[in-house]
Amino acid sequence: MRKKIKHTLILTFFMFLFFSGYSLNERIRIGFYGSPGIAWSKPAGNDLTKGKPRFGVNYGFTLEYWFAKNYGLSTGLAGAFDGCNIGSRNLFENDASGNKIKTVTEKYGFHYVVLPAYLKLKTNDIKDSKFCVWGQLGVDLQFTVNARATFSDSIGTTSSHWVEKENILRSNNEVSKVISGFRSNFFDVRLGAGAGFEYRFDEQASLFAGVFYHNGFINNLFDRDAKKEPNVMRFMSLRIGILF
Repeated sequence: MRKKIKHTLILTFFMFLFFSGYSLNERIRIGFYGSPGIAWSKPAGNDLTKGKPRFGVNYGFTLEYWFAKNYGLSTGLAGAFDGCNIGSRNLFENDASGNKIKTVTEKYGFHYVVLPAYLKLKTNDIKDSKFCVWGQLGVDLQFTVNARATFSDSIGTTSSHWVEKENILRSNNEVSKVISGFRSNFFDVRLGAGAGFEYRFDEQASLFAGVFYHNGFINNLFDRDAKKEPNVMRFMSLRIGILF
């Protein structure tokens, strides 16, 4: 994982050097950001319950195109990590008679490549200062490149299956031997909204900071259970970056 992050950051750095070599006009801005925060899931139905939030982070390269002075489009390329904890799955914790025999906490971690698309608005400089306020609304297209599961206890009735750092992107994983068709989704669409401020160092460089909330819409854990109870992701973070 560390090697993947290192390679991504190196690639992003050279992309910055490449783009900064061009004379960008006032309509186009480029930059970088990091966005640490907390992630959790929202299970639907009566079977699953959500557990404690997990650490998450979103980081990458941003490209802004301003078609008017205070209105623009924001896109780019990012990497992300988040996860969730869930529990109370009847199949894992209860016997055939419905009696609870164990407690199983399911811990999931996901890595993504993210393509953002946002409408961004900002104010004029406040009272002739170097500060302005911005807000943006849009979607993130997230492609899962790695998904791991670790359970606090064994699962299965006729035989015990231990799940530790199991690759659940593959179809024939340990969990699928108990829940038919179980695997991680490889795609998600998340509605994102953020707001914050920007401080100009000079005519080209600016520091920006803001708070973001991301709301997933697609079930991130698939199986062939007739209940079809989805588990969707949530992510809230603090974003800090530089624009040129």
